[in-house]
Formats: sequence, structure tokens, C-alpha cells
Amino acid sequence: MGETILLLKLESPMQSWGTRSRWDVRDTGFEPTKSGVVGLLGCAMGISRNDLALEELDKALLFGVRIDRPGLISTDYHTVTGYHRTAEGKIKCAENRMFDSLSKAIEHKEATIVSPRDYLHDASFLVALAVKQERKTANPNILEMLAAKLKNPKWPLYLGRKSCVPTLPIFYKLVDEYQNIEEAVKKEKILVSRSPRCETPAVIDAWIENDDGDQERQDVLRINRLRFYDFRNCKRIPVKTEDIEKVRWEDIK
Repeated sequence: MGETILLLKLESPMQSWGTRSRWDVRDTGFEPTKSGVVGLLGCAMGISRNDLALEELDKALLFGVRIDRPGLISTDYHTVTGYHRTAEGKIKCAENRMFDSLSKAIEHKEATIVSPRDYLHDASFLVALAVKQERKTANPNILEMLAAKLKNPKWPLYLGRKSCVPTLPIFYKLVDEYQNIEEAVKKEKILVSRSPRCETPAVIDAWIENDDGDQERQDVLRINRLRFYDFRNCKRIPVKTEDIEKVRWEDIK
């Protein structure tokens, strides 16, 4: 018997996993971030975004993600009209004027902000989660608890933004047949699309959280007012798909 690993499937017409999003401009990465997945787990558990329990969850879990089907990125230009609070605590209105109070700001016209927002279309991911070695004694059953919460979530689950509704159940399976998350992303079956236009590439990428990795992602969740995140070391693993079984979702129910 190997290590207990929680596997998730993240698939939807649209997803969005911000890596540098600040204020008006909202980007997306090409694969889910660890902070985004921890937030998703927080929704399932009913943990609010400012609760330090999310940091503890982040610190307890090892994270890996495999890009089963790369997506295409498009940008939608949102507009937001009103009186907007700035990072300095002031209220912004038309003509970029700033006031200390809303009562003073509403004496002037509302401001309209253009907010470019990126979305990832038609992508599919396998996420692997394991408990860090130093956390296993304190959290022996955390993956079983997370699996139960994902099956019966406290709040609605979405893939990065509330408009990004998953098309498959997010909980995939809880396994103990792999020695670690690296082996899981190399060997776990690939769920293929029904569309003939969505062929599985010969080689797909996976990213594994690893202290010795030479890649860094700023997606280690930290609770603070400015929502700044710490850097995470990870390594890229190319995965040959010819050695992996391909299945459809209806075949594994």
C-alpha cells in the first residue's frame, strides 16, 4: 500500500486561476494554482477567505497538478460603475477624484472602471493532494475529511471565479496505490473529452510542489489585507500519455 492521495478533476467551459491579479486586471495561469485549490477546499468546508484555517490547510498539503487538456485564454472586458474604495482607503469617483468619505464622493458623478479579466476555456486538469510528512501526526484523516466535504460542500464550488461552474464532480477518488503525488500524476488515468477536436497531446505537463524545484510560483496562500501570497518551489514533469490509460467519465462511474 502506498501513500493516501486525494485526486480532483477540474473541468469546465471556463476556468480562471489568477497568478498576478491585482485590483482591476485579473489574469489567469495555464493551470490551477495551489492557493486557488485551497480556496476551493475552503468553500467545501465553509471556511471564509479571511480565516487563518486556510493558511493551515495550505501548510498541511502537498500539491500537484497535471494538464490533461490545455485550454485557450481569452480576455473579457468588464465594466464596473460606482464609487470605488482604493487601496489607501479613499473613495474614488469620476475624473479620478478621491475623497475620504462616501458622503463627499457622492456629490460627484460615479466612476466607471474597465476591468480586463482572463478566462481559460475547455481545459481539464488532474489535481493530486497529499499530507506533508511533518503534518501527518497532527492531521491523520484530513484527506478523508476533505473528500467527504467535496461530496457534500457547504458552499457552491467553482473553478477560480463564481461564473466558472464545473462540468464534472470535483472529487475524483481517494487512492493509496501510488507512492507519492509524482507517481500519481504520471500514472493516473486520463479522462478524455467526447469532442473529436480535443485530442490528448503525446506529452503533457505536470507541476509538483517540491522544495528542491527550480521553478517558483507565487501561490502559497497567506491571509493579509492586500492578498499577497508567498512563493512556492515546484518542478515541471513531462508526462508521456501513450503509457496512460484513457477513459471517459461514464466508463468509471
